[in-house]
Amino acid sequence: MLTIKKSGNWNLYWGVMPLPAGAEALGIVSRETGTGALIRLTNGNYAQGNAGCVRNLPKHEVEQALQVSNAAAALGSIKSEKKSKSSAENGKLGGRPKSKDKGAA
Repeated sequence: MLTIKKSGNWNLYWGVMPLPAGAEALGIVSRETGTGALIRLTNGNYAQGNAGCVRNLPKHEVEQALQVSNAAAALGSIKSEKKSKSSAENGKLGGRPKSKDKGAA
């Protein structure tokens, strides 16, 4: 199974070296054999990148996972009465709780 996180920091897996010429990093891809940067190559193929090493990925699986990722993102941003009510209640209590890490230094 292949999952994609488009908001992930792909640099953690790829490193500081430049991507292949014309390639585009799309996020993070996870599969049974590991996790890495999701890269779309100039020829339209997809690859998993780890520390400069590129492994081809099945194009149909990546495109299917991208569709799932896009749908999940769209559903997560939908406003509903339940979400609005929950946000209003949290606001009355002072909003989102402060992170324990903030201010600690």
